[in-house]
Amino acid sequence: MQAVIFDMDGVLIDTEKVSKQAFTKAFESVDLKFTEELYQKILGRSLKDIEVFLEETLHYPNIARQIIQQREIEFAKYYQTHPVEVKTGIFDFLAFIKNRRLKTAVATSAKESIAVPLLEQAGLIQHFDTLTFGSQVKKAKPHPEIFLKAAASLAVRPEETIVIEDSESGIIAANQGGFQAVFIPETKPTKTFSQQYNFAYYQKVQDFQASLQN
Repeated sequence: MQAVIFDMDGVLIDTEKVSKQAFTKAFESVDLKFTEELYQKILGRSLKDIEVFLEETLHYPNIARQIIQQREIEFAKYYQTHPVEVKTGIFDFLAFIKNRRLKTAVATSAKESIAVPLLEQAGLIQHFDTLTFGSQVKKAKPHPEIFLKAAASLAVRPEETIVIEDSESGIIAANQGGFQAVFIPETKPTKTFSQQYNFAYYQKVQDFQASLQN
């Protein structure tokens, strides 16, 4: 193992609940209900990709665009008055892998203008060798482009690189790119998904760290 690539939302910082709340309010603004099933389908995708998905699902392009715009407003509004919450165990894990002289990168579907302020506010940005954003790639997860770009920026091969993700689309992208995948989702993956894709599942990053120490 030469490097570790981290997803940002839900892996490094606890933005998933904020994003979910922002989407709920955005859907309510157009008199629609944001369901858990829909949330799972868009988890890990870029906002641009989500907009396309919603256009196809809702069949109202203008409503999809309005939802995304309102979601961005609600998301930004939250962090004007609340601190960024770093996931438990992340700082210790970063110190652990740096002590092993492993390269580190962030590969997030978020735009640079959104991700950088969050990483800076969280005190995380200085811990990574490179950053790759959704705005820098043409194809969103589950396509592996963002992970391949991050690996190239670190000058490492996919097969010698671990990708840590919390979304199914991220795990699919890691598999398709030839990376070693570590899955730390909010809920345990389904049996069907576990049979279809290759990954190591952990409930929290501390468990993954413990496995490396053994």
